[in-house]
Amino acid sequence: MEEKEFTSLKRGARVVYPAHGVGIIEKVERLKTSETSASTPFYTIRIDESGMTIRVPASRAQQIGIRSVIKDVDVRKVLRLLRVKDKVANGMNWHKRQKSYIDRIKSGSVFELAEILRELTIIQAKKELSFGEQRMYDNVRQLMVVEIAEAKGIEKLQASRLLDKAFTS
Repeated sequence: MEEKEFTSLKRGARVVYPAHGVGIIEKVERLKTSETSASTPFYTIRIDESGMTIRVPASRAQQIGIRSVIKDVDVRKVLRLLRVKDKVANGMNWHKRQKSYIDRIKSGSVFELAEILRELTIIQAKKELSFGEQRMYDNVRQLMVVEIAEAKGIEKLQASRLLDKAFTS
């Protein structure tokens, strides 16, 4: 993220921090780091669900995957993606899939989250999920619910129902 892009995210902006969910930029400030004598622009982001506060150098925000909350049109695309009943790669064991899922979550893409949720839902329909798979499913589903609720301006329960409806359609 270039210096001029630093101003693209303003105080009060709603953003998504990969693997943590939706938050708000509470501060945009310049701080001196021990590495240089110059000040560096930082975002201070408070995550809604956990209350966690994260300070991120603006120059790394894009690399980390910080992005704006999706728009309503993207919610429709996500819900359509969930309806696709592709087969899941059966040859991959849980550890390989888990690593792949973690990398995809870190990408910050809501579409990657949707694909992970879809894959785990397909697996869940065939067999009981292992403890690790269930934790991943619950985490990804919660991230999706929170972002859809934020994007559509609805309650989380309504967003959860939208996800359920996408899978039953």
